[in-house]
Amino acid sequence: MTSQNHVLDVDQVADLLRCEPTTVQEHARRGELPGLKLGRDWVFPLGALLRRLDEVALQESAKRREPVTPSAVLHDIKRPKVKRVPPALPTL
Repeated sequence: MTSQNHVLDVDQVADLLRCEPTTVQEHARRGELPGLKLGRDWVFPLGALLRRLDEVALQESAKRREPVTPSAVLHDIKRPKVKRVPPALPTL
């Protein structure tokens, strides 16, 4: 990929993201990656792709920074204590 190449194909995006080309196509179909379908092929403007990757990276890191609060439902569940019975031993 040279600095002159401002549009990437599926294989180039897959190499960049270190994934399979089918994964790139799935994400493009769902609108998760900014791509254009021209005929049978997908193309990805490099600038739009890099901006989207930045957005996703920032969103994901923000989620990781949020404190995890346990659900109130988990505290209300009371499971009955089950007394375990040892297995019967064979008679000799």
